[in-house]
Amino acid sequence: MIKQTYGMENLKIKTSAAEDFSIEEIEKIAKSAGDIVMAHYARGAPQEFKSARQVVTGADKESEQLLKEQLLKIYSCPFYGEEGGGDIAEHGDQWVVDPLDGTENMRGYPPLLAVSVGLLRHGIPVLGVVYDPIHAFLYSAQEGRQTRVNGEVTQIGSQGDPEKAIVGLDFSSKMETRSQTLEQLSRVLEQARAVKVFGAPALSLAAVAAGRLDLFFRPSTKPADTVAGVCLVRESGGKVVDYDGMDWTIRAEGMIAGSSGMVDAYLPYFR
Repeated sequence: MIKQTYGMENLKIKTSAAEDFSIEEIEKIAKSAGDIVMAHYARGAPQEFKSARQVVTGADKESEQLLKEQLLKIYSCPFYGEEGGGDIAEHGDQWVVDPLDGTENMRGYPPLLAVSVGLLRHGIPVLGVVYDPIHAFLYSAQEGRQTRVNGEVTQIGSQGDPEKAIVGLDFSSKMETRSQTLEQLSRVLEQARAVKVFGAPALSLAAVAAGRLDLFFRPSTKPADTVAGVCLVRESGGKVVDYDGMDWTIRAEGMIAGSSGMVDAYLPYFR
């Protein structure tokens, strides 16, 4: 639900570095990574398996390399990428990125892809930029400021009736979670108007922040494709909790995101 245009130009993000930076700088970097993704998508990026059920493409690797180089030039702090991995820091600042959210969609349909850039501060998402290069949607937020889409302020959806909700979900690659997810989905389907699977969690969270999905859930959460989206949802007035109803943290198993009322209405289905 887009409300109005507002300026956030030159609003500096305070860091321990000598020079602070603006979110516009991060947006430009995310869009540059999106250009890489689109170039690979246009020529049909070949995939290789990095595990039994996870694939990677040249776009993932090239995009992450650009993100790491450019982000660390702006602000040198620990970096966690979907491909490079590493440890998630619970203290201090850390970049957390997914260079290509929706890798499985690179050769499939629908073409739902995203570049996700988040900044953790003491384990809390304080900045999020998610870029959808296919549809040219740029979602961005920082702590204490409203979420925006292509420069316009957006708010969490206003749908208050759980029976009219459009719910998004993401299946984990962990097989041990799938039977539980199917049970939860069965209960959700008894209530929701529709259920959608994007195959791109960062993009799903961005859709919640923009009021395009009323709720999103997933059984396990990987920091790379959730940190930025969590910031987007919270700064648009939404709520993100784990399956116990506690505020979501980077160590949480399970995630439910949406408006406060919608999350509260659906939470019993996940307990």
